Amino acid sequence: MYYLNGEILYEEPYDESIFYGKSIFETIAVINGKSLFLKEHLDRLFLSSKKLKINIQENLEGLVLSFISKYSSSNEEMLKILVSNNKIYMKLLPFKLRDFPNGTNAILIKNYFQNEMGIYKSANYLSNILAREEVVEGGYFEGVFTNRLGQICEGTISNIFFIKDNVLYTPSLTLNILSGVTRKLMIDLSTSSNILVQEGFFYEKDLKEAEAIFFTNSLMKKGLVWLYDFEGKKLKKHEIIHKLENKYLKIQSDML
Repeated sequence: MYYLNGEILYEEPYDESIFYGKSIFETIAVINGKSLFLKEHLDRLFLSSKKLKINIQENLEGLVLSFISKYSSSNEEMLKILVSNNKIYMKLLPFKLRDFPNGTNAILIKNYFQNEMGIYKSANYLSNILAREEVVEGGYFEGVFTNRLGQICEGTISNIFFIKDNVLYTPSLTLNILSGVTRKLMIDLSTSSNILVQEGFFYEKDLKEAEAIFFTNSLMKKGLVWLYDFEGKKLKKHEIIHKLENKYLKIQSDML
């Protein structure tokens, strides 16, 4: 016997994706009816599904493309795909891709540690949601998680990079951070442009000594947003950021 919103049911209306957060999702930018980096997002989704033993039997790529073709109605949209065992949920909504021409701001997250399951883009997302609410209520765009050792990990909805002495730094994936689609692209673009990239273990002092900081996320118009302020420290838009934005926009243009 089951109860749901005043109604008595004789079959279980939910599954473990609701009770235990055992589901995975991807969030994809759609511009003029074209999904950006769909293959990369689906590859990550299927990799996570194998690790978490989530069964996907559908031709997901075909399903997504058909859904977008039928229901895309705006120049800029957000597609969300959520998958649990034998269940697929999608939504396609108008969404203004994040863009801050004059930069934005961020702080360190004080009351929450990094989600140690963050390597999977799963519905176990409560710490990110609570931290993000706190950050936004404080008037900031993003917050930076550390782990219990004080190591810089990632943002609430993004991966983080910083620049010092023309070297691009970003936390190592071994910290169980999300392997962001745009994170990997920025590393590849930097490497192909002879920009030295170092993945490693960094701390608050490293961010405070940085010349520039930026975040990457698939719903950012140029693939990244840069900071003019981090914890009260004023920052500028570094030349490396200009280069990466231009290269990202060129790839985006070629896909559309």
